[in-house]
Amino acid sequence: MQELEAYQDKVKDKNALSLDEFILSLTPNLDLDSLKNNFVKSATLKPEENHQRVENNIERVISQHILFMYRYIKFYSKMVFADSKIKTIEDFSFLITLMQQPALPKTELIRRNIYEKSSGVEAINRLIKSKLLAQKQNPDDKRSQLIFLTDTGRAALFQVFGKMNDLGIIASGDLSDAEKNELAILLKKLDRFHFDNYNNVNSNQLNDYLPEKKKA
Repeated sequence: MQELEAYQDKVKDKNALSLDEFILSLTPNLDLDSLKNNFVKSATLKPEENHQRVENNIERVISQHILFMYRYIKFYSKMVFADSKIKTIEDFSFLITLMQQPALPKTELIRRNIYEKSSGVEAINRLIKSKLLAQKQNPDDKRSQLIFLTDTGRAALFQVFGKMNDLGIIASGDLSDAEKNELAILLKKLDRFHFDNYNNVNSNQLNDYLPEKKKA
């Protein structure tokens, strides 16, 4: 307390009183910046430690939010297909693929839509039963069938195109046009990586699917 009173008496302009100057009055040879840095270092991680913490968590954050986005889109899509013969976003994906590609073997259609084979076969058979898809003999392979979009399926697609556009706008949220473009580029890059993994890596070991730079 005596030191503080002595400092106050010493300073003529009382509006100029400061904690920094008081500390310096006690130890005039002290490097105040070094003292502040010591306080900061004692309360925070070192830069390399902080970087490691972020690096170890950012991938999980990305994965979690991609999963959330999928769930949001599933939620909104129920309103898109409420009055449609198309029942799910997965059904829509099968149909739109065959609108862009006139006919595909069943295995290729499943592969392009990133489906497990058994689940994909079940979904395609259900769409055939609903008369949204049909199949015909493959002229290049008598052992297989080609799946194609029916007129009923095409009409069902056109019926939901407007709402699907609205779904895309909702899914993009309040991102700016620049942010949407940047996000689209990043998502396409991720899709290329995962599509290559999905089609070319045949393993039951998760580590085999890691990016090359992350492999030990």
